[in-house]
Amino acid sequence: MNSLASKARWLGSLAAVGALLLTGSGSAGADTGPSDGPVPGVPRTVELDSSPASVAVGPDGHKAYVAVKDSIDGAKVKVVDTQSGAITAVVTLSTGLGAGPGPVAVSPDGSRVYVLFSTARRAPLSTLAAIDTATDAVVSSTAVPDQPRPEGTLPGALTSLAVSPDGARVYVGQNGPARFHRPAEPSARILSFSPQQQDFTTAVPVPGRYLGSIVTLPGGAAAYAATDENLVHLDTSTATPAVAGAVAAPIGAVPSLALSPDGTRLHGVGSSGTGYAVDLATGTLTTLDIAPGQWLQNPSVGAGGTRLYLVQQDLTGTDGAASVLALDTATNTLVPGEGITGLTWVTGLALGPDGHTFYLTAGSGLQIISL
Repeated sequence: MNSLASKARWLGSLAAVGALLLTGSGSAGADTGPSDGPVPGVPRTVELDSSPASVAVGPDGHKAYVAVKDSIDGAKVKVVDTQSGAITAVVTLSTGLGAGPGPVAVSPDGSRVYVLFSTARRAPLSTLAAIDTATDAVVSSTAVPDQPRPEGTLPGALTSLAVSPDGARVYVGQNGPARFHRPAEPSARILSFSPQQQDFTTAVPVPGRYLGSIVTLPGGAAAYAATDENLVHLDTSTATPAVAGAVAAPIGAVPSLALSPDGTRLHGVGSSGTGYAVDLATGTLTTLDIAPGQWLQNPSVGAGGTRLYLVQQDLTGTDGAASVLALDTATNTLVPGEGITGLTWVTGLALGPDGHTFYLTAGSGLQIISL
């Protein structure tokens, strides 16, 4: 696998400082004018002066939304112009030392950004915020309702976030309730939020203790969620989502999921370095042995559907070394020479709508990289 400097296809010049430092000094010659398609980001590093947790990109590629934890002021979303690298807005979600954000998602039409966040010091994620992208203002802040749980247990962690293709529903994943330092109860669930009503309308129990990613399929009639037991198929064709079935998946792995652009194939990767690919038409699951013993996360499928990109985070040392791997989706094998190396402490990856611009939250910055 090539280094970042040798593999990245820069739109401007690269100034390399240390192992990895992307700057905007060479972006003056980039074409940032009108485009018939999604706009690629200009390669650079955007310093955030905060600890980033997650990132999402608008459907036209012009804006990146980074959820950050500020050491003093709490949870925020920083809006980044992907062409200039400028932070154009800072949206405060909660204040107080220790308050932080979780997953962030953008509606398909780009009008709303949704983010999970905590409201108090060292508190777990508990609230869903909706941000109007036209004004960069919070239009709703809704507490997640408590879940049925045995006496002495705490609410399960909020783990994932997804928006329906029509933007009419937002899905939030939650682990089963748990006691301190004990496994969660086997009662994970998915909550459905109505932006119109600004409230949670349905909670769907799913088999499993822990819940990973949620993905929605084109057309809005179905969704899938990964648990520690299986891959759950949800019927989302009505106002009340329901479990429609499940695909047997490796037990113990709670994968992050990525859907192919045509909605026919689903990939899951997890903390064991393994993963799976599922043909959604037949339900056939293929196990993938990608990087045994490594932590795999944040998968994304390229626009052409031929590559699966995912973050490999090395947790064995103290330097937080990380890389982005490229997997050939036709052969389910790693592609030597493709990907990105030289990263540190990656917490999130979003693939831009152009299919080859990567937005990575790493260290205290947002890395914009074009392959």
